[in-house]
Amino acid sequence: FMTTKGIRIFYSILLAITIIPSTILLSYLLIANVLLSGGTITSLFETNPDEAKEFITYVNPWIVMGVALYVLLPIVMIFKMKQVVFHRVGKHKNAFFTCILLLLLFLAIEPVAHRIYFVDFYRVFTDYKRQRVREEKEIAERQTLPFDVKMLPEKAPQTLVVVIGESHTRHHMSLYGYGRDTNPLLSEQRSGLKVYRDVVSPQVHTIPVLRAALTFADHEHPEKLTEQPSLFELFNRAGYETYLISNQPFENSSSSYESLLRLAQHTTDLSRLNQPDGVVLEPLRQALHEQTDKPKLIVLHLMGSHIAYKYRYPETFEHFNHLHHPIGRRDIQLTVDAKTVIDQYDNSVRYNDYLLASMIDMLASEKKTSAMLYFSDHGEEVYDLREFAGHAYEKISSYMCEIPFILWMSDEYRRRRSDLVFDTKRPYSTVDVLYSLSDLGGLHYVGYDTSRSLFSTQFAPRPRIVGEIPYESVVDMTREVQQKYSRTMASNTFFDSLNKEWKQIKSLSDKVLSSPRAEK
Repeated sequence: FMTTKGIRIFYSILLAITIIPSTILLSYLLIANVLLSGGTITSLFETNPDEAKEFITYVNPWIVMGVALYVLLPIVMIFKMKQVVFHRVGKHKNAFFTCILLLLLFLAIEPVAHRIYFVDFYRVFTDYKRQRVREEKEIAERQTLPFDVKMLPEKAPQTLVVVIGESHTRHHMSLYGYGRDTNPLLSEQRSGLKVYRDVVSPQVHTIPVLRAALTFADHEHPEKLTEQPSLFELFNRAGYETYLISNQPFENSSSSYESLLRLAQHTTDLSRLNQPDGVVLEPLRQALHEQTDKPKLIVLHLMGSHIAYKYRYPETFEHFNHLHHPIGRRDIQLTVDAKTVIDQYDNSVRYNDYLLASMIDMLASEKKTSAMLYFSDHGEEVYDLREFAGHAYEKISSYMCEIPFILWMSDEYRRRRSDLVFDTKRPYSTVDVLYSLSDLGGLHYVGYDTSRSLFSTQFAPRPRIVGEIPYESVVDMTREVQQKYSRTMASNTFFDSLNKEWKQIKSLSDKVLSSPRAEK
């Protein structure tokens, strides 16, 4: 039903619409070997330019070549198009309107539309934008509504510090049994720490984790993000002086949790400095020394061990080198590049150890009733399971959601809070961390559920969900991948051994055949 010129115009428009989402799909497929899901698409919309640049570390010539061919091929096809048969609409009305109807049905039927990648991409984008506008409006309106929060003075600390790490798995912490000494300073303070062994994150990407951790929203009740107060709102209403010190952008970022962070009474955005997390120490010191009659809540958001790991620590913390510090039993199965990446990640973990120890020293020197809670937004897989470093919900593993959760308390606070229980073996998800922080801060309000506080005498374990998957299923999936990878590596080792023996036999044969006796 189109002329040659019309066909070229139509396909050029279609190419322009599809090229961005399709290129993203292909790039992600080549990098992670999995298809992009809706949740990860949303994360792309919220990635800031500096963060996006760091993902260039994943790019290699094969990916560039694959994407280039993918983009150039349809352009060449459009220029080469030739009209074979042209049908006038007037003479073939039924066929024409049948085509239009089929096209509309493809776009209108949701299960079908979801299978058309670029349609699903723009649908997710549109839903995301509408949701952002609605959430911003409802959170702003919520500030004018009454919500009574009581602070129990006999339970409240003078200072409560919450440190949120980034991409920090407990599997690379010597405090949790890792082979390399990545926690020399925290290990020295081990007797004064409560190191929780069984805590997981509710997702493996920062945005959904913080949307859950900063609010009462969970898998069953996502609407609580806008219907009930968030972390800073609770502590503001309780009479705390609240601070946010972040080395991740939030003032001008596009993150869907930035409106929750801006509710702190004092905010400091250090991301523009583009420096390792050590830049948070001085603002923390100033916040601690600031004179006020109110108790303080200080939240620090770190860059932690975010990819690319080599930018997360200063040169003075380049401690690990696989040439001098063996990685472990999989050492012989890893490429040099993979070993280097592990070195860099472990260096970032060791630097994080220094920062946390420094913060604890600051709080201890204050000689006040204080506590500090550290947890990471999610974990990271760093060649622990297969040839992969990073985190992606599409290839989720337990390494990506099993996180450190560490509590430090001053002696006075520990004596004051004899009502709390510190059982480090309790199974927990940080989707409920707001209940635990309320407990630590001595807050009481309508809707507070003591059974969801990790430190409560009435704590009751709940099913843990990571994204849409039960945590137990994630563990099972991880075990299956590990077994499959082990079989592959064993097979490769077998054939490598055969190849090595063949080369030795061939070398010996060549020597024999070239000897004087062989010539005779």
